[in-house]
Amino acid sequence: MRMRVGKVPVLAAIAAFVVVFGTIAAASNNWYEFSDFFCLYHGARSLVLGHDPYDASWWLQATGGLRPTPSGGLARTSCYGGPGYPLWTFLAMLPIGALPLEPAAIVWESLSIGAALAGAWWAWRAVQGPARFALLYLALLLASQPFWLLVIYGQITGVMLAIAGLLALLLTRARERAAGVALAALALKPQCVFLTLPAFALRGLVERRWRLLMAAALAAVAMTVAPMIFVPAWPLEWWVEVSARRMQVVSLLPTAWGFAGDVLANASIGAVLIAAVLAATWILLRGRRVDDVGLLALTLPLSLFATTYAWTYDHLVLFVSYAFVLSRASSTAGVRLPLVLGTVALAGPVPWVLYAIALTRLNESLSAWIAAATALLVVFALRAGAPSMTSRSSV
Repeated sequence: MRMRVGKVPVLAAIAAFVVVFGTIAAASNNWYEFSDFFCLYHGARSLVLGHDPYDASWWLQATGGLRPTPSGGLARTSCYGGPGYPLWTFLAMLPIGALPLEPAAIVWESLSIGAALAGAWWAWRAVQGPARFALLYLALLLASQPFWLLVIYGQITGVMLAIAGLLALLLTRARERAAGVALAALALKPQCVFLTLPAFALRGLVERRWRLLMAAALAAVAMTVAPMIFVPAWPLEWWVEVSARRMQVVSLLPTAWGFAGDVLANASIGAVLIAAVLAATWILLRGRRVDDVGLLALTLPLSLFATTYAWTYDHLVLFVSYAFVLSRASSTAGVRLPLVLGTVALAGPVPWVLYAIALTRLNESLSAWIAAATALLVVFALRAGAPSMTSRSSV
């Protein structure tokens, strides 16, 4: 009881910091009226007002036109082309959409920053992160380019890190049903877990983990059916949006497809790059034991490399992978320094340098290799270290 009581002031201080930070972030970024939160907000608000967010005329009316930027100018919002999220994401944000924009932005950004911190903490606990690297891990998170893009744009990536970190923790504790629900919840932004979801579905089938699979399936059905109360045809409408309009910007993206389209002048070569990274992963890990958290840490960066649509702010979920690598580094003296230096480089200066280059090129495709390199860093951590202390592991 004493420990719990002692934690109350700490948690209260963190909550106060998060609210103050979230308020300053939202206010200094014009309540995100020109950026990513504006899209999330109006997707949810459309449901509150009884409109279909995938209706092009309504969406243009709600989000079109020029909006004020923090620098004092005017710009088009980042969602002028249409909403790219599945309707279950907007449904989950319904309470946010019911608020006026300014308080909604404050509540959302405070929740997002808090979720990012919680997700990183849960991931650290899941891998039994060593005390010697705890401050380093926290510093890398707070100084990271994806975290500050979360602050600037109000993206959903803080929530995604929270779900991924919670999933990692639930897997280590063999909480199969809860882990199944968390696994399905990662589909709030499905392109970020492009390979993670099928990888865990396949593992669940092979290992006959019916509680995990049933919970995930039931959650997925509920996530699909519940939004149909608002928009019965939403799955088709959403698919048209993400499969057609979103592919028009593929060569700008930090994915294998984006790199191939930008640098190699043919986006289809992205399939070859993905195949090469997956082949290298399989060869290097053949015969190795990969536990659940290792699988999560590996498939998150592979998903971001292989997906057709993602930006560098989505790389915030890679802090699950970085927690995993630092944990393995602590128990493997022979390769500790390379693993730590690799983590510091990929979580710290490399994204900032590539982002600075991206600002001059108006193109983030070079950052695709952050995700690929992170996946390979996880591979080497899996090869070097003993399996982490989780409840399940498999070949």
